[in-house]
Amino acid sequence: MKYDDSLDGSYSSPVSVDEGSLLGSQPLSPSLHPRLAWMMYYEETKSVQAVAEKFGISRKTFYKWYKRFKDSNSDSTSLKDRSKRPHRCPRATPESSIQLLRMVKEETGFGQRRLRAYLEAKYHVKMSERTIWKILKQHGAVTKDAQA
Repeated sequence: MKYDDSLDGSYSSPVSVDEGSLLGSQPLSPSLHPRLAWMMYYEETKSVQAVAEKFGISRKTFYKWYKRFKDSNSDSTSLKDRSKRPHRCPRATPESSIQLLRMVKEETGFGQRRLRAYLEAKYHVKMSERTIWKILKQHGAVTKDAQA
């Protein structure tokens, strides 16, 4: 594959049409194109330093994306940014405890201090006062008068 080097150091699109070995069956997306160009240029030159200099990236960045690309059997979709959002939230209060808290609040009308003691004594559910306050506030069970 050949690259048009008319622009100094900036990305230029590949001239060759033979991209089948790197692209597989995936269509070329504009958001993936620069990273895919890194891989294609590396396949041509076999020099990480040349890729880093040409595209203005660090070798560490290239290796990160190259590892991801190779681990996915050269699938171009692996070059997309991944979400940094956690897959789960293990410390979140269980929904069953939230429902119980709301039910007890409606029945008794207690504040967070008495609710904490009541839930622990009657249902063996341990929650901090602060957690109870946040849940009640989030679900609209706390009024302006109660906040003062």
